[in-house]
Amino acid sequence: IGNNGTLVVNREGWEVIPEKGRMDAVSFQRSQDNGLDKHMVNFVEAVRKKSVEGLYFPIEAGAHIAIFSQMGNIAYRSKKKLFWDKQKRSFNDKDADGYLAKVYHNGYKYPKV
Repeated sequence: IGNNGTLVVNREGWEVIPEKGRMDAVSFQRSQDNGLDKHMVNFVEAVRKKSVEGLYFPIEAGAHIAIFSQMGNIAYRSKKKLFWDKQKRSFNDKDADGYLAKVYHNGYKYPKV
């Protein structure tokens, strides 16, 4: 997601799809090793040690990646080109904003006696 193109990443590899000729496309690049197993072992070790000192990747960076991934999913679902307002923490589209938070219901209610 960006102004110049879209980076598409999955466990098999990555590619760049340009936005209306603003840059050259980058064809699919197959991953040699996605490192997931190494990251999982590293994370579990950090939890056991109760320390983030040895983490290969900061937790905050993982949170940012999750947010950007969700933005891509929301753009895909809304079938619109969206713009994000960082200060307002919302899109330029109210329908797309509807995907930002799930509406929860109270599944457990005490019966009135």
